[in-house]
Amino acid sequence: MTNNNQNRLSGVKSLKHIFNKVQRPSLNMLAVVALGSVATGVMTSNVDAAEFTNTSTHREHNFDNGRIAPFSEDQGVSQNQLGNHGITFHNDNKRGGKVMKMTWKESEYDGSRAERGHELKLDLTDNNEIFCGYYMYVPNSFPDDKKTIVWQLYNWNSAGCDNWTAHLSIEDNELWLTHRGACGGSSRTRVLSNVPRNRDLAIQIRAILGAGNGSMRVIIDGKTEANDTGIFLGFGSFNGNTAQTSVVGVKMGMYCFDTSNYTNNETRILYYD
Repeated sequence: MTNNNQNRLSGVKSLKHIFNKVQRPSLNMLAVVALGSVATGVMTSNVDAAEFTNTSTHREHNFDNGRIAPFSEDQGVSQNQLGNHGITFHNDNKRGGKVMKMTWKESEYDGSRAERGHELKLDLTDNNEIFCGYYMYVPNSFPDDKKTIVWQLYNWNSAGCDNWTAHLSIEDNELWLTHRGACGGSSRTRVLSNVPRNRDLAIQIRAILGAGNGSMRVIIDGKTEANDTGIFLGFGSFNGNTAQTSVVGVKMGMYCFDTSNYTNNETRILYYD
């Protein structure tokens, strides 16, 4: 990342509530911050392009080196095998550097969970609050009559179910936010009625866990598109907004969950940065 990338997200980045304890995450790259142990406050629109050193409470990466570290592939695929599993890296001719391309092919689906998509784990968890910022590029070729999860907040619960507690999904070209407080029913909010194509979407997500006092906020291109409050988010018991038996972490990428809607030899492609 270099400072000449600042204008990519001018007016859409940074967190005021962590500037005293850690540097602010630049959205010139995929970034995730665990906020449970740092100062709280509000999101701001200040520009901050300073590159961050990854720590136990912060992960970010711009993929310019063609590698996924400090993240990892969800199914344990090694770096040198990523290309065989639909994850490649390509030059960004508009702004320099590289972006991560994820390609899912119906022809490779063998009925297993692992072959329903391609995802990265950002390898950072928290039991209170998570902030994530990234770019997603949806090409014109992406189908507008399918259902694909494109971001997940995953819950690991030592006292029960391990599964997603929230996700973003593209469904028939609408963007939806879904969240739940247990491995059961869920609530949904439509974030966008029409997902823009062939351009970067600057996405920020802030999730605060809680049993009826949690919240999720989704900001796209600097505008709050969803702000769900007073929700159940995260599994198990809570002390205020702090989960007692579980932690959450972020997964990035495609999970093509609409298996009954697959089309022979179809391909779905997304880009992340």
